[in-house]
Amino acid sequence: MVHNEGAGAQHAGLVGARFWVRAGAQIIDLAAHTAIWVVVALLFGMGLGIYAEVAHADMEPLLEELATRTWYGYLASGMGFVLYHAIMEQLGAATVGKQLTGLAVVNTDGGAISFLAALGRSLALYVDGLFLGIPAFSAMKPPLQQRLGDQWCGTVVVKRSTLPRQTTLAVRSFTGSLGFALLADSSLYVVTACIKLT
Repeated sequence: MVHNEGAGAQHAGLVGARFWVRAGAQIIDLAAHTAIWVVVALLFGMGLGIYAEVAHADMEPLLEELATRTWYGYLASGMGFVLYHAIMEQLGAATVGKQLTGLAVVNTDGGAISFLAALGRSLALYVDGLFLGIPAFSAMKPPLQQRLGDQWCGTVVVKRSTLPRQTTLAVRSFTGSLGFALLADSSLYVVTACIKLT
């Protein structure tokens, strides 16, 4: 269901960030998510090596199983990317990419977003990102520049520097939100790896 809250947002004085800076933030976030999975894969592989040494097991079949591409592996990776976004945007108003590009996600009144809104807009990335982001680009109109996920969930991506001081101070710790996001994203890799090895 599309939220039509333009009047409230204009009253709040919000001006949405444009497509290209947001696309840049998404590229950074994709790199961050990939890095999380690579690091966790390396750590898991080291743990597997220790297990193989202690149990006197052959390591090669275990690594082959771990490297096997599966549908549930792709699903877990996609869901990890969604959780990474949702947790960071709800707790800290920004992902790593948005933090580095000076962006923040708020509701159309300029306040913090709910987890449900964060989850919804994160799932909608897979619609907005089709065909190199054409649906998102086509949907974004001034002044709010909302992609489809923003319209559906009543959110706006703005330059953090344009937020009122009290809103900026109300945002919870970026470091804390990053920690929770890392835990959720990496846990999905570990679960997938364990399923492959059973």
